[in-house]
Amino acid sequence: TMGGLAAGNEGKQLDVLVVEEQVMVPVATLSVTALAMENTEDINDMFDNIDDTEKYDVLALAKKSPNLSTFVKLLEQANLVDDIQRVKEVTLFAPTNEAFARMPKDKLQTLLASENTALLSRMLQSHIIASDVSSLSLRDNSRIRISDESYIPIGQPGAAGSNVTIGGAELVKSDIEASNGRIHVIDEVILPSEDLRSGNTR
Repeated sequence: TMGGLAAGNEGKQLDVLVVEEQVMVPVATLSVTALAMENTEDINDMFDNIDDTEKYDVLALAKKSPNLSTFVKLLEQANLVDDIQRVKEVTLFAPTNEAFARMPKDKLQTLLASENTALLSRMLQSHIIASDVSSLSLRDNSRIRISDESYIPIGQPGAAGSNVTIGGAELVKSDIEASNGRIHVIDEVILPSEDLRSGNTR
């Protein structure tokens, strides 16, 4: 079961998808070397070969891009696929393969260990909102809540034409619409840490 709905009209805040109860199915440790760490297509060309993206749900659509293969594989590793498919509407902040390549390898390998499936799940939940949230709506919100004491700041576009950022990750391709929500492609993995555990926003 899951909770966590967008609350964009109340307090300028969005909530991540929260897995309240989850049976962790034992999985084998996944090696970093088994993951794709390069983007094989230009960011600007992602999904351009699909005539109607809204024919696919967000997960099926994510699988259509080779640049998101690592993100999809980790969602499967963390047993989040069924939970995401139960949600009526969902927004994915999808890091590219190269975004995962920028993570420290030891930290990524720790997340991939079989005994850390719950930790991997919590990290990936920071990339999922149980509502359809457009990039325009993100401009009207100041933060995303992970828990009562943990938040991810939403950075607004600057005068130089910079894009919206989520926890420091920039939206590099936005609003790819699916049948049950949308995908925003981001250039970094969102890693909630102690420096984000305050109510402060930026």
